[in-house]
Amino acid sequence: MSKRGPVAVAALLAGWLLTPCAAWAQTPFIPYFGKNQIRYDNFRWQIYTTDHFEIYYYPELEQHLERVAGYAESAYQHVSAELKYDLAFKIPLILFKTSSEFQQQNVIPGAAQEGVQAFAEPTRYRIVMPIDEPPDRLYHTIVHELTHQFEFDIIPTSLIRRNVPLWVNEGLSDYMAGDWVPIDLMTVRDAAVADIVPKMTELEGYANVGNVRMVYNLGHALFEFVESRWGKEGIRQFLFSLRKSVIGGGEDAYMEAFRLSPEEFDQEFDKYLKDRFKPFRDKERPADYGRNLAPNPEKSRFVGAYSIEPSPSGDLIAMAVGNRRDRELDIVLVSSKDGSIIRNLTNEFDQDKGFEFIIQPGMRFNTVPWLSWGPAGDRLAYFVRREKWRTLILQNVLTRGIEQRVELREVDDPESPDISPDGTKVVFAALQGGVGDIYVVDLETRALTNLTKDAFADSGPTWAPDGRSIVYVARVSGNEKLFRLDLASGQKTQITFGTHDDSAAQFLDDDTLVFSSTAIDPAKPVDAAMARNGNVHNIWTLGLKTGQLRQYTDALGGNTSPVVLQTGKQEPRIAFVSYYKGEWELHTLDRREPLATAATSDFGAPGPIIDFQAPLSHTLIADNKRRKGAFEKLFLDGRPPLNVGVTSSGDVFGGSAVTFSDVLGDKQMSMYAASISQYRTLAFSFFNAARRFNYSVQGFSQTQFFYGALEGVFYDPIYSSLIAADRDLAVATRTVRGGTAFGIWPIDRYRRVELFGGLLQYREEFNDPSLQTYSEQYQSQQFGRQLFRSGTYIPLGVNYVQETTVFREFGPLAGNTMRLSYEVSPNIGSTLGRQTGDVDARYYLRLGGTGLLALRAKAFRSFGDAPDFMYFGGNSEMRGYQYLEFIGSQAGFLNAELRFPFIEAMLTPLGVLGGVRGVLFADMGGASFGGQPFTWLSTRSELYTPVVGVNQSNLGTLTPVFGPPTRVDGLRLVDARASYGIGLETFALGFPVHFDWAWRTLLNKPWEDLRFAAEGGSSAFRKPRFAVWIGYDF
Repeated sequence: MSKRGPVAVAALLAGWLLTPCAAWAQTPFIPYFGKNQIRYDNFRWQIYTTDHFEIYYYPELEQHLERVAGYAESAYQHVSAELKYDLAFKIPLILFKTSSEFQQQNVIPGAAQEGVQAFAEPTRYRIVMPIDEPPDRLYHTIVHELTHQFEFDIIPTSLIRRNVPLWVNEGLSDYMAGDWVPIDLMTVRDAAVADIVPKMTELEGYANVGNVRMVYNLGHALFEFVESRWGKEGIRQFLFSLRKSVIGGGEDAYMEAFRLSPEEFDQEFDKYLKDRFKPFRDKERPADYGRNLAPNPEKSRFVGAYSIEPSPSGDLIAMAVGNRRDRELDIVLVSSKDGSIIRNLTNEFDQDKGFEFIIQPGMRFNTVPWLSWGPAGDRLAYFVRREKWRTLILQNVLTRGIEQRVELREVDDPESPDISPDGTKVVFAALQGGVGDIYVVDLETRALTNLTKDAFADSGPTWAPDGRSIVYVARVSGNEKLFRLDLASGQKTQITFGTHDDSAAQFLDDDTLVFSSTAIDPAKPVDAAMARNGNVHNIWTLGLKTGQLRQYTDALGGNTSPVVLQTGKQEPRIAFVSYYKGEWELHTLDRREPLATAATSDFGAPGPIIDFQAPLSHTLIADNKRRKGAFEKLFLDGRPPLNVGVTSSGDVFGGSAVTFSDVLGDKQMSMYAASISQYRTLAFSFFNAARRFNYSVQGFSQTQFFYGALEGVFYDPIYSSLIAADRDLAVATRTVRGGTAFGIWPIDRYRRVELFGGLLQYREEFNDPSLQTYSEQYQSQQFGRQLFRSGTYIPLGVNYVQETTVFREFGPLAGNTMRLSYEVSPNIGSTLGRQTGDVDARYYLRLGGTGLLALRAKAFRSFGDAPDFMYFGGNSEMRGYQYLEFIGSQAGFLNAELRFPFIEAMLTPLGVLGGVRGVLFADMGGASFGGQPFTWLSTRSELYTPVVGVNQSNLGTLTPVFGPPTRVDGLRLVDARASYGIGLETFALGFPVHFDWAWRTLLNKPWEDLRFAAEGGSSAFRKPRFAVWIGYDF
């Protein structure tokens, strides 16, 4: 996988999109409804075949097909030659025109998040990527992802593939791409000189480093180390030794490949890095520039100063920072004098402000600006993601209110806004047709204009103080160079030259630009080691009239994002971001004497622009094109998942699914099997996600169990003591067979409407034949009909689902969830009729870092000739009561939980295990059938005659024994029930395990003494009950 920027991407929770209607209440072990994966565009897929690839594309990017095919075949020849290995199959290469379209892919839903450049899927060897990068960068990305497929084939993918360190896969892929981005090389140079290189043989995953690119970069450097020590054959030997080690049968990979122990290998690599970057030890460090004005991560929740923008007065600096508490980017205002935090402009979660997240540029990261102040100093501009598109936000810095939202649907991936000197326009960089240009939008008319209209990747624009020209960055001949655009004439002039990279510039005054550049003083001889290991961003200025360049820093890590800090009557200062020891700091610099001076002509002069050419060219063959078939290439879609749960009554739930999907993941055929206790569910489904409107058809057979232990409904109350003594006597089953069809329309990422219909055959009965016969007679006497149903329904209905929940590894943290459902089953011929309404609403109020108050309300009502009924109890629904103890056609319950961290992590002999969370809970609920008297609670004073026992005659007849009538006063639950208690939760083998201690209550002890007199009164009723269950929190 290639990542566009250094900021980590959050992991997503995955789950089933659809389950049979009746299955949901029976298996609420993953009780979330999920956010929407929306297909905004209709892709008309076609296939083009080359020697080593099957390229999937659509007509809108056909003009790029020949070029990309050449890149892909060139990449194959390169990787194959380096590894001396060939693949025995053609690689499916799935192309999207832009990253916003790439993020709609269904190969691995959710994998193409913001910041992910492309990914390689290991099971079916698919590569999925957009083609919106500059040509040379696109070629390197293809090499990177193709290398993954070679790795997956050399080291077989299976459960044991988890033993392959991430740095091996990502590092080798970056090594094969053969290109160091300056910011990536900076992180390795910094780690070597600062002596923070981890032990690579022990490095797992992302190793909890703040910069996820560090794992990629250290792996890249490690394979360069292996090549320098053992040659390319050493790399191949290591891969095949690792293969043996992973699949079993081989000795340690390091010993077999290099004759070194893991400890010796780590020592040799560490020494290699220190020697390689030794010439940089005496370079400038951030402390040489004075105080760090970025937020202190030890004293605040904020980390890093990724991008900065000063206010027009120079008193404040707006800064994009990482918020460790919210795990989002935030924009804070800090004092330019002492760095104190004045205000967080984007506090709390971004979705509460109407967008998903704040945009950060891709691989350019902070070499281009992210923010822009208005000339009046009262508002700030930045880009955010909302649905498919990015939106320009203009926010009032005084009130935090968003004054203007400009949705830019005509272009893709807009970034780097800059407000004009008069405050009426915003210039920015964006893509159209996969090509990057500079655009300007009028804030009043919303008119959008393409200013550059060329074939180069343009970025990082800034207005001249007079508003007559714009300076921007264009990638030409493989390097980032500065250009100036005259707005009146449209003339573009290149103003920096050379084979180094220049970043976005700011005007220091009317005639002087300040920017960062990887240039080296041309007057000094270039040391080979410095040139190879440098590419260091430093602060430079350029006089536009004279062409004079001045270098002001000579950093160890790198200095980027230079801005102009006004200081009143004094000469402006330069503020910039500096990287050291894995952190981004904010420093300022007085304009002192330059370290070096040069003329722009010393680095070169205008000349022919050389476009990138891949090693191999490709000529399209028309006969190799074809339209993709609707069900072409259905394959097993990865390893079947395993779902496990245990109810509070000890019933074990297990389930899995086998899914076959087409190569694009748009069409899926699944078989789902599950069992709880001995009762089974088997379902077959087809799901089509090729367009925004999704649909599914299912056929299933499902048997669920519940407890018909409801006195006065299914049997006479005099038998309650017998049923209570052996609850299994009241086990009943519901068997449903039939088919359903769903249609799903996502309104936005958080809301959707679901339409459904079906034909279902029901059969409900007690397992005990004698109880079934007796219960049928009793139900007829009491209700004039059977509550248990046998017959056919034709359900038609609609669901409204809303899911804004913010999740963490332990479950929900903030937001809300709601599902409103209405179903009608009409009487058609002999079919049964009913109408059913179902509401499930939840709200999560965050308290502190990971604490929260969780509230849930569930209500159910069904009526008609043969109404449905709901059963619940136990688990997280009604703790302290039996599992599925409550049943009725009119039912509901309320839950309130205070969840808090108890132990963040546990160090055990097995390693660091998941932490322990505590919970204080209160539950209340009840259920009844139509025609059955039901009172939720009462405060009325009344006489009540308790049942104090049961007498059994010689013939076995049961007769209740009544106590004296007693007056009851005060608030009390009559037919409803409640409980409260405490609990602990931890994770075992990835599954949440709950330990709950619950106390039952009717809120009135004298009433409990009367109501449960035969069972021992309130002392027995309120006796604490302990339960263990496995499943996710609601």
